Amino acid sequence: MSKQRTRTEVKTAIDVSETAERKRGRPQAAQGTDLKLALLRSAIDLFAERGFDGVSLSNVAEKAGADKGLSRYYFGSKEALWIAAMEHLADCFASDLNKALVVRTATQTEALKALIRAFITASARWPQVSRVIVHDGAKHSDRSDFLQRHLVVPFYTALRDLIAGAKSEGTLPNVSDRTIFFMITHGGSFPMALPILTNAIEGGDIRSSDALENHSEAIIELLFSKA
Repeated sequence: MSKQRTRTEVKTAIDVSETAERKRGRPQAAQGTDLKLALLRSAIDLFAERGFDGVSLSNVAEKAGADKGLSRYYFGSKEALWIAAMEHLADCFASDLNKALVVRTATQTEALKALIRAFITASARWPQVSRVIVHDGAKHSDRSDFLQRHLVVPFYTALRDLIAGAKSEGTLPNVSDRTIFFMITHGGSFPMALPILTNAIEGGDIRSSDALENHSEAIIELLFSKA
C-alpha cells in the first residue's frame, strides 16, 4: 500500500521566547512582552499546583520575579489571568502534538499510535495540563467548561476519527470511544502529573526518556494487542 500523509491538527500555538531581564515599574514594550510571558508561565505552574482558589495575583508576580502590581496591570483580574494562562497552556500543548504529527503513515492505526506517543511526550513536558484538570474539572463551573472546550474536546476530536479508522482496520477492539479516550489520556498522562507517587513504584524515573518510551509502548500494546 502506498503511504499517504496523515496529519492531525489539534490547535495552532503561539510562538514563545525566553524571558529577558526584568525591571520594576511600568514596562517598556519589548520588556513588557517578556514579563507578560513570565507571568503566564508562573500562573500556569501555580494554578496547576494549588488550584484557582489557592493562587493570588501577588503570588504569580512574586514567582515571576516581577512587581506585584504587574499581574493586575497586564490581566486585570485573577479570572482573566487564569483564562490567559490556560489558553497559553493549551496552545503550547497543541503545538507539541502538531509538530510531532507531521509524519507519513500507511494506516490509520499507525497514525493513532503516533498520536498516542506524541500525547505522552507532551504530557511529560506539560504535566500542568492534567493537574489543572484535576483541580478545576471536578465540578460544573465556568472554568471546567473552559477546560473542556480548550483542552479536552480538541484532543478528543483529533483522536475520534483515528480511533474509528483503527477499528475499521481491525486493530482496535469495538469498545466505547470514550473508554479508549480516557485510557489514553488518563493512563498516558497521570503518571507524569504525579511523579512522586509514580516513582515510588519500581520502573525508573517516569520523566526519563527510556521510561517515557516504555510507558508509551505499554499503552499501545494494551490497546492494540487483543483486537
